Amino acid sequence: MSTFNEQVTAFIESYYKPLDEKLDELRKENEEKGIPIILKETESFLSLILSLIRPGQILEIGTAYGYSALFFARSLPESKITTIERSQKMIQVASANFENFQGGERIDFRTGDATEILDQMIQENAIKTSPCFYDFVFIDAGKSHYKEFFDKAEKLCNPGAIIVCDNILMHGWIVDSSFEGFKRHRTNIKYMKKFIEYIKERADLTVSLLSSGDGLAIIRLNNERKD
Repeated sequence: MSTFNEQVTAFIESYYKPLDEKLDELRKENEEKGIPIILKETESFLSLILSLIRPGQILEIGTAYGYSALFFARSLPESKITTIERSQKMIQVASANFENFQGGERIDFRTGDATEILDQMIQENAIKTSPCFYDFVFIDAGKSHYKEFFDKAEKLCNPGAIIVCDNILMHGWIVDSSFEGFKRHRTNIKYMKKFIEYIKERADLTVSLLSSGDGLAIIRLNNERKD
């Protein structure tokens, strides 16, 4: 759900262009079933970012049903994508989607708790002769764990990498407690606010907060890789 009113959202989405017909069919199928995927305006923004930086290695934390990972793979035919998901229901659907879509063969699908898997990946890099470091990271998972995900992902990134965090406005709850559903998500909101303050206070990061979609944090790592 966009944080904008319906008229503004409809206007922005009227300029949306799907990447290809098959991916558009998957989007429509997910939307009809009420399955959450990246919003159209978020996808359009990511498409522009990816075309500018052309990342060779992409890390995604939060696969869901696999739409965004497939979008990354089909947008950049020479890139490799690693994506992490712990929900068994989503793992089953995403696995099937990866098998049925061209580009799915370039997706390294890691299943389980993201914090544990990220720690494993950090340990793997420490012993590899040719470690894998990422140029682009997309975080769209448990909202109360964004700082933890960010700190671990940072250790897996090349200097100058871009990390994009989705849904940072959390349907507007981050700024307005009067919105419906606020009380049920108070813990997530508290941790999201702490995460935003954390990245804004770090002098070694360039941070831009956007209201696009449900809010995006665009973060560039300015210093050498953190080991």
